Amino acid sequence: MENYNANQPQQPYQPQPQYQQGYPAPKPTLPNAVASLVLGILSIVTSCWFVGLILGIIGLVLGNKGRQAYMLAPDSYSGYGMLNAGRIMSIIGICIGGLYILYVIVFVAIVGMGAGLAGMSGLFQHMH
Repeated sequence: MENYNANQPQQPYQPQPQYQQGYPAPKPTLPNAVASLVLGILSIVTSCWFVGLILGIIGLVLGNKGRQAYMLAPDSYSGYGMLNAGRIMSIIGICIGGLYILYVIVFVAIVGMGAGLAGMSGLFQHMH
C-alpha cells in the first residue's frame, strides 16, 4: 500500500482547540415569587373561610415587594410571570374572601332580624 503523503513533510500533531458553548449563568428567581404564587393559590382555595383573605393579603404584600425589586433591576431576575400570577391570584382570593365575609354579615343580619321578629310576634298578637 502506498502512502500518498509520503513526499510531504510531516508536521507535529496539534490538537484542535475545544470550543465550549457559552451558556449564560441562570438569573436568580425574583424574591418572594414562589411564596406569592403559593399564597395566591391557597387564598383562592381557602377563600370560603376567613383564612383565604389573610393568605391573599400576605401574598399580595410579598408580590408587591418582589415587583419593586424587579422594577429596580429587570434584567437581573427571572420569574416575573410567576410573581405576577401570584399577585393576580392573591387579588382574586382577597375579593372572594371579602365577598364571603360580606355574605356572612348579611346572612347573620337576616337571621338575627328573623329571630327578633319571631320573638316579637307575641307582642303583635297582644296589640289586637
